[in-house]
Amino acid sequence: MSWRNRSLRRRLAFWIIVPLAFVSLFLLLDVRENSRRAANEVFDRVLLGSALAIAERVVIDGDEIVVDVPYVALEMLTSAAQDRVFYQVSKSDRQFITGYSDLPNIPDHLVVAGDQPVFYDAEYKGSQVRVGAVSRFLSSSRLSTRVTIKVAETVGARNALIGELIRDAALRLSLIIIVAAMIVWFGLSRGLKPLETLEQAINRRNREDLRPIEHEVPYEVRNLVASINQLMERLARSIGAMQRFTANAAHQLRTPMAAIKTQTELALKENDPAETQKTLAHLHESAEQTTRLINQLMSLSRAAPTEGGPQGEEFDIRALCVNVTREMVPAALARNIDLGFEGSDEPIPLKGDRTLFEELVKNLIDNTLSYCPSGTRSSVRLFNGSGEVILEVEDDGPGIPAEERERVFERFYRSDASSAPGCGLGLSIVREIARSHDGDAIIVPRSEPGGTLVRVSLAQSVEAS
Repeated sequence: MSWRNRSLRRRLAFWIIVPLAFVSLFLLLDVRENSRRAANEVFDRVLLGSALAIAERVVIDGDEIVVDVPYVALEMLTSAAQDRVFYQVSKSDRQFITGYSDLPNIPDHLVVAGDQPVFYDAEYKGSQVRVGAVSRFLSSSRLSTRVTIKVAETVGARNALIGELIRDAALRLSLIIIVAAMIVWFGLSRGLKPLETLEQAINRRNREDLRPIEHEVPYEVRNLVASINQLMERLARSIGAMQRFTANAAHQLRTPMAAIKTQTELALKENDPAETQKTLAHLHESAEQTTRLINQLMSLSRAAPTEGGPQGEEFDIRALCVNVTREMVPAALARNIDLGFEGSDEPIPLKGDRTLFEELVKNLIDNTLSYCPSGTRSSVRLFNGSGEVILEVEDDGPGIPAEERERVFERFYRSDASSAPGCGLGLSIVREIARSHDGDAIIVPRSEPGGTLVRVSLAQSVEAS
């Protein structure tokens, strides 16, 4: 099972218990070292006491050294039945006097000086032993020498004590880990209870309830809840806009479809060929209007912003504007409108959806042709701005009132003063396409009375050659 599919409780418990287990392991190693040091300190004192007891019984008798070993000193080392005790008395030149002659020698890095004892570990007769050694200086009128007394014992009792201390520590640490795990598990269950309450509250909502979440939640998830609320707010706006768009589109389609139905019924009942032709002409006009409306609705749907921005390729927007303007010239001439193009002769590269940009330019020109009276002039201009491409369509028609310059970009909005045919989608499509390509469309106020100047600014992501 991957991490992303595991529960939050298990993940938090893992990141708490596992580090605690590693810390406990290091603590156990430290306890082991401290136990070994403490056991050696205790047993070495007894070992030293035995060595000192033997040293007190080493005397000079004439030319010889005599040792009267007090076996009581050795018996106090044999309290543990599994341990054995060994001793040795020798001169400073390692000349054996009594005891076990093959007892391990003092390591070279340890020096027995004065009354200071030394302790070291060694192996003797197949067993690990701990050796304590002291040195004493003996002097008489006939002999002066230094003797070394070594007492060794096996380490069974020491290891048993160390093992017991480690087992006790391991048991305590294990209990701590188990208790900590239980506390963490139940604590997390308690701590995650607000999230479960939040989940239940969200599950109880119907699919139309997009109100902000107002439940009390832990501080750590407030940003998450805030992000969800923002998402729900955007979703509510999108759904609302979609519902309004659907309702408006249905309303706009209902009118031409009703007209088509009425005109069809009239044509079927008409016996006069001339009247029939007239009715069919109206029917054809209604069909064209409906087709235009449907095409604009499809364009508006395509222009809606998508995740990751629009996909497209590099193209010459100047050539596109020239071609679209040329195609619209016959329609302009039919309305007695002077339509022209102004701009540089150099190509202007732009990256985006070529089809959408073609629709943008067509809607701009169609808008000016639809609302300008006969005898007016209209110009399409294209030029490079500061890191952007500027497309303008200007006419000297009646113009748009200042209070409506923003509303004309709303879907299906039509001025009450307008009598031109249309459904109020042209400029809305222009702005949608521009914004989907990180641009915008606005109505620029003119210094002269009348006329309209629509400016579209587009981010130029491709360097001009």
